[in-house]
Amino acid sequence: MLALWHWQQIIHEGVSGKHLTHHKPTSTTQTMTNNFNQDSILYYPTIEFQDETWVKSALTFWDKVYRIVPRGYSPNDSDEIYIAKKEGLIEDINLSADDLKKTADEFENFCENLDDLPAGLDSSLYEVRLHSDKIDERLKPFFAQFSKSIDRDGFYKIPERIANGYMFFLSDTVSKKRNIAKLTDNPDMFAAMSYFDAEGDFDEWFTNENATDIYTTLVIENLIPADIRSISITKIIELNKHLSQYKKEFRKNVSEFNDKLSKIENKEFAIKEIAKFKKEISEVNVGRFEVLKTYINELRPSLLYVGLPVCAASLIGSIYSTKDEMFSIMIEVGKGIVLGGIASFGNAGKDIRKRWTSNRSNYYLALRKQLTSGDNSSIKITDMNRRLEEFIND
Repeated sequence: MLALWHWQQIIHEGVSGKHLTHHKPTSTTQTMTNNFNQDSILYYPTIEFQDETWVKSALTFWDKVYRIVPRGYSPNDSDEIYIAKKEGLIEDINLSADDLKKTADEFENFCENLDDLPAGLDSSLYEVRLHSDKIDERLKPFFAQFSKSIDRDGFYKIPERIANGYMFFLSDTVSKKRNIAKLTDNPDMFAAMSYFDAEGDFDEWFTNENATDIYTTLVIENLIPADIRSISITKIIELNKHLSQYKKEFRKNVSEFNDKLSKIENKEFAIKEIAKFKKEISEVNVGRFEVLKTYINELRPSLLYVGLPVCAASLIGSIYSTKDEMFSIMIEVGKGIVLGGIASFGNAGKDIRKRWTSNRSNYYLALRKQLTSGDNSSIKITDMNRRLEEFIND
């Protein structure tokens, strides 16, 4: 495992021994309006989308998907993705010098102040590509030491987990500067990003039942066309015109619930807010279903995961019967809506929760394998508690 002190040393000194500017720890929170209330989302951590069916499904929630693409690089896109981009449903973000500097600052500050390096940032796994234009000049010596050379397209070939660790910071910087929320198609990336969203402040016991604040996952089931894999992007565009109002209401409801629940410290108020959210989502889904069944013969569920911090006191008696349940089970708070604890916060949990806004949340859209590969498999809720623990400890 790459030791923490070695990360800190090479970030400060680089391979040339040149000392980098130190920065005092700063909060990564920026005051902004709700991201999820907007019509766009930022895809991470890769340039190319891994599956066009997933992109079509994401477009039934958002009107546009952004991605980070280095200047001068042409992504290897499928015909459907090319059409979606031409129609304005997908848009590339080219990085500015300020994006790179801000990311370098955050990356350096984070590594400077870690007591323990997450195992998920171990450099021992196989290599992937990271484009040099995504890296600030002062961090290039750090990444260059892991790569023998830069290929003709400008990519370093470095250990996957180191590349992903940096991409978490880069995605977060782009998200905040442009007021666009983050979305991934990978449950491990979602779990790892939760660690960074929580500023690495998880309790040493990870699932401490006596913790006052915990990081949770809200999971919402939503229906999408069963044959979405074979539906053309042109038809998806047409369908979305009819879904527009329901998509907007859905985003608004999720955003407001996220903001409110993270601040509530009283179980009676939590019960009222949960009941309101259940009613709102139910009404939106009824309208969405009516539109979909007019155009689609068969529907299948997808799951949208949303990360947010909550006060433990507001959950005991409102969602959970006992403290033992907080990290052991997912509780159904409404039809197609469940909530479960991922990890307990450390000393800074309350401060992080008080500063929280829904624009900081991280999202993961999960599809049934049947939708993407034809396999007749059911969709199951992913144990994010276990995946985050593996990222930190394994």
